[in-house]
Amino acid sequence: MAKNLADELDSMKISGPPSLFEMPTEMVYKIAGKVDPFSRLTVRKVCRNLRNVIDDTDPGFKKVEVDLGGYAGSHRLCLTSSICSYISYSPNSNNPGCTVERNSQRKSIEKTQLDAILDDLAVIVKNPKLRLDNFVIVSSCGNSKEFVEWLREITQSGSLLHTKRIRVIDCPGDLLGVLSHCKPGFLEAIEFYCFNSGKIDEITNLEQWKRAKSINIDSRRCDDIPIEHFFHFSRFTIRMGKLSVPDAIKIRDDLMKSAHFEYGIIDIYDELTPEAARVFNPNFIAHNRDGIENKIEQCLLTIYRKRLEIKKID
Repeated sequence: MAKNLADELDSMKISGPPSLFEMPTEMVYKIAGKVDPFSRLTVRKVCRNLRNVIDDTDPGFKKVEVDLGGYAGSHRLCLTSSICSYISYSPNSNNPGCTVERNSQRKSIEKTQLDAILDDLAVIVKNPKLRLDNFVIVSSCGNSKEFVEWLREITQSGSLLHTKRIRVIDCPGDLLGVLSHCKPGFLEAIEFYCFNSGKIDEITNLEQWKRAKSINIDSRRCDDIPIEHFFHFSRFTIRMGKLSVPDAIKIRDDLMKSAHFEYGIIDIYDELTPEAARVFNPNFIAHNRDGIENKIEQCLLTIYRKRLEIKKID
């Protein structure tokens, strides 16, 4: 009897903590949720079970900035949750591949800079739970096409980029490729700083453009974009070579009566002509340094020599 009791007690003993493979899936999710966003990128490499769970958990990042511009010879990936952390990718001088560095920890790998940064970025972007406030891409002539092709491959797997704001800097000719892979409706704000934005007529026909709420275009003139293509935005900042009288009339009669419009700035390379200024202020005579204010409908309009500023007022 004593032997049977001893055997029964032995069977009740716990030999050790359960492994990740033995834990309930709900428990593994809770463990993953306790790991900070940056460490998850490392923890997911421990085993397939953890990788599957982490790849199905909100990454925790709200801003992602990928800099392929080659600043100081390096590419950089900036990931922001509650804090911002940079990962740099520098070319190796004596052997192929690159060196990856974060928080003073360095590791040499066989991948090229571009392959390494895009592979790390893919882990984040492919996550179906990713919901960004801001995605920034800084590119250059040498790698913008490769980035857009990478983004196309990502979205073909069913992972459209969910970001509220997209900011594109120096991505020559490939703005269409970047915007078209963002989630329409989720994308609210578009900013781009590119001298050559590519096929602008195709860009303005994208659902991403039509359903966004604000736009900021710098480094290029928007004379090739019909002014009414900006009227669905609640806020916009654009540059034009000149503002014609017909466009001024459209702004006065259509935009300024729009219920959803809030704020707009049109910077003008050439001086705003008196004829265009009188569309908004029939008594306009000449520009002054402080600007000339005039109220039309529910908007306060300020006329400067090279700027038109429109603000909805209560």
